[in-house]
Amino acid sequence: MSLVPAEFIPYIKYATPPLVGAFIGYLTNRVAIRMLFRPLRPWHVFGIRVPMTPGVIPSKRGQLADNMGEVVGDHLLTSTEIGNALQEEKFQQHLLNVIAERVGDILHRDLPSLPELIPDKFGMYFSFGMMTVKHQLKASVHEFMESEQFGAKIEEAVDTKLDSFLDREIGDVLSGNEREAAYKFVESSISRMLASPVMEQWINEFIQQHVYGALQKEKNLKEILPESLLELLERSIREQTPNLLKKLAVIIKDPEVRDGIVRGACGGVENFIVSLGPMAPMVQNFITMDVVDQKIREYLDEKEDDIAAWLSSEDLQEKVGVVLSERFANFANTPLVNIVNAEDTDKVESFCSQVAKQITLLLQGKEITNGLTAMIKGNIETHLDEGNVKIRTMLTDFIGEEGVTTTRNWVRKESVGLLRSPDTVNTIDAMIDSMVTTIVNKRIGKLSRLLPADVRKEIYVSIQKMASNMLEQEVPGLVASLDIRSIVEDKLNSLDLLRLEKLLLSIMEEQFKYINLFGALLGFLIGCGNMLFLYLT
Repeated sequence: MSLVPAEFIPYIKYATPPLVGAFIGYLTNRVAIRMLFRPLRPWHVFGIRVPMTPGVIPSKRGQLADNMGEVVGDHLLTSTEIGNALQEEKFQQHLLNVIAERVGDILHRDLPSLPELIPDKFGMYFSFGMMTVKHQLKASVHEFMESEQFGAKIEEAVDTKLDSFLDREIGDVLSGNEREAAYKFVESSISRMLASPVMEQWINEFIQQHVYGALQKEKNLKEILPESLLELLERSIREQTPNLLKKLAVIIKDPEVRDGIVRGACGGVENFIVSLGPMAPMVQNFITMDVVDQKIREYLDEKEDDIAAWLSSEDLQEKVGVVLSERFANFANTPLVNIVNAEDTDKVESFCSQVAKQITLLLQGKEITNGLTAMIKGNIETHLDEGNVKIRTMLTDFIGEEGVTTTRNWVRKESVGLLRSPDTVNTIDAMIDSMVTTIVNKRIGKLSRLLPADVRKEIYVSIQKMASNMLEQEVPGLVASLDIRSIVEDKLNSLDLLRLEKLLLSIMEEQFKYINLFGALLGFLIGCGNMLFLYLT
């Protein structure tokens, strides 16, 4: 019994060739596509490799990888293409956002000190780096300090300061109170100098030298002593006269002194009576020495206050002062040889010693010290115009223009030498060590506190521009060093064949489907042609 009804047999006869052709076309294309990938390894029959094994892709895998690497490396991912892609606005904006995010995170982070940021394993390198930085910094400072530029700068600065100082007035540097303190120091120094044994010895030697010279040349004090000193001595005598008279009033009250006065007066009366000759015995009968002694004592007791008042009167003081001045003038004009016998050495030395002692006592008096100080102060203040004179003028008058220039050059040279001295260099080195250590160990904190928002934005943009320029310049070298062609080739060669097959099929599966259908259609048309040929023949 036939499976096909009889009425369909004529149709089957004509339909079979096209259907068989379509099947054959579909099958051959599918097999051909399959043979692109399979078998993965060569087949052998009786030791002979079966042709077309392995498949086209496995057998030509190296060539495929080489061609793919050439296409990708030399034509697709070139340095030019990558460089152009890096300059696109989208990439640049993304780069700016990444930089802002990363750098902003660092700027807003509360950072510790620099040593705390360094990992422990790099601590030794950090310490060595710090020592290197300090050494190089010191070496740079030392080199600069020894340079001519440093010396010129210091000398210029010293000149500027000196000019500013010299153009100031004395009163700006030393006020009236400060100058007064200086004068008091001068006064105390003069007082100590005059009161010292050295001064007394010097005066004694000076007087002896001049006295012996004056004795030999028959000179007087006026010719020996300066006129100013003679005037000072005469003025001192007149000024000391009231004190002498006051002391005399006190001395008269002393019992021993009074006894001496009474004895002297009684002796005078007695000598007077004796001088009367024959009348002396008669007078002695009326006036006894005991009565004279008593009367004189009574008189002195009665007139004690009157005598003191008389000695203290200005009229007597003036008269005594004039007399003493005249006596001093006569004494000063008298040749010393008339006063002292030059042949009597002991008397000369005694005289010199007494004169030196008296002059020393005179000079040690407070009046002399005050007078000398007042004279010095007056002369200095007159010259300084009470502090209104400039320091430059004072120094020029004191040491001359050449002296000022020499002093200025000395100060400049010494200033540079001081700054270059070992002690100063060691001090600067210690300051550098302390400064660097303090800065490095100081906590950094948040850098964003030190940088306003607009400054941070400028930093991000600057970093973005630098990174972009760097990429633009370095991309050709980076791409060449990467060797993308070799990377693609090696990647394809190392890729598993099944994954490679899956990868290619995922790309061309749709196209392979249409190739199979096209083979079926082509077989169907060939079958139709065969059927037509059979029908016609």
